[in-house]
Amino acid sequence: MPALIESTELGKSLVAGMDKATFSKSTKLGLKNAEENRPYFGKTIAELPAPEKPEGAAIVIVGGPSLHRRNLVPKILESGFKGDIICADGSMGFCLRKGLVPRYVVSVDGHPTRIVRWFGDTELEQRAEDDYFLRQDYDPAHWSNERRSNQELIALVNAHGPKMKAILSTSVHPCVARRCIESGMESYWWNPIYDDYDAPDSVTRRLFKSNGIPCLVTGGNVGTSAWIFAHAVLRRRRIALVGMDLGYAPGTPYRNTQYYTELKELLGEERLPEAYIKIHNPHLGETWLTDPTYFWYRQVFLKLAAQTDCETFNCTGGGTLFSEHVPFVPLEQFLERFGS
Repeated sequence: MPALIESTELGKSLVAGMDKATFSKSTKLGLKNAEENRPYFGKTIAELPAPEKPEGAAIVIVGGPSLHRRNLVPKILESGFKGDIICADGSMGFCLRKGLVPRYVVSVDGHPTRIVRWFGDTELEQRAEDDYFLRQDYDPAHWSNERRSNQELIALVNAHGPKMKAILSTSVHPCVARRCIESGMESYWWNPIYDDYDAPDSVTRRLFKSNGIPCLVTGGNVGTSAWIFAHAVLRRRRIALVGMDLGYAPGTPYRNTQYYTELKELLGEERLPEAYIKIHNPHLGETWLTDPTYFWYRQVFLKLAAQTDCETFNCTGGGTLFSEHVPFVPLEQFLERFGS
């Protein structure tokens, strides 16, 4: 069933410019971090052990609101799923608290202070106040007492770090690399593909020549990067997505959306609502809210999914991501068919 999409002309224009805006924003920071991460480079994704069951199944877990709203992690545990569990960094803490230890944790965003929070930030007490986690519908552990939850997460990641492999983009901030080392995670590196590798002035080609680390498409976000890793590196042919909303649940205030601050600064309070896009999910009978960035991520993901030879199932139970190439199915159905 197709999505019913409601967007203003402003929303459409912002989406149309997202490709260039994302390139401009991410490239400078990513290259800076890649240079500073050189002391931490070691193994690359090309050196990962070969999968025991090539072409088997995998579950990619992302930290969207449906992850805690639907509480799907216990179902994965109860099923005895035998395939790979790949977490985006933002979903790792939630999974660990539920007793699910992923085999792989993927990280790509280069922010200097926020991303390390997903690993338990040992320097949180020295950082400036940031309401990024408090105002959004992410992991609810951050809402009650974020300092206490951070300490609990540090302990969890330290306890389980040696069982997990960190799949780190060279664009991550060095504090993330250091935190993975501190926790005992084995790190495997990759370069993000920023632009056309074959172009004469390719940033990606220069980066690869400078460090020799394999390159992967990111889709602009960690969830899509984790899905690409599952298919392109682990060779998984059937992949379930959990927590991959690329949108906000019905009734979510604008202030509680991820890019609220940036959109408010760009457009002002009065025009802010025009930037948002509504997507009706016929599988749920719900209309979800999304913003130009998430909508662009959605477009990119659906385009990539149509080009791959793996089966991708959205088992999130919420959100905006579905098409003929990404069927929207219950997690129980995927686990029953491909869990062993």
